[in-house]
Amino acid sequence: MTSPSFLHPAIPQLPSGDLQRTADFFRDRLGFTDFRLFPEHGHLIVRRGSAEIHFWLAASEDEARHHGSASSCYIRVQHIEQLHQELVQLQAPFRYGLTRQPWGMHEMQVDDPFGNAIRFGEELSD
Repeated sequence: MTSPSFLHPAIPQLPSGDLQRTADFFRDRLGFTDFRLFPEHGHLIVRRGSAEIHFWLAASEDEARHHGSASSCYIRVQHIEQLHQELVQLQAPFRYGLTRQPWGMHEMQVDDPFGNAIRFGEELSD
């Protein structure tokens, strides 16, 4: 007997040294359009399409960068070339641009202001 799947996509929780600055970055540089800021709770939710990332407010910008240097999330996409062109127009700070990886993914990576690695990838077709 097969049980139903109770799991939904995982949602990363990343550090931020300034929630408003993080929201501005995701809007201005990555084209995210849906934001839920809860400053009294030190929490931010950003969304674009079905991608969702949560941020928690670190005690300081230095602490956020310390944790952010080891934090990342992976967002699977469709039409990565089109997204890449959009992010180029938005002047996203790429760590690396479109790269065909040996594990069968076409990827690019942007680092947010606190060092969190935001990697986008699309499965390569055979």
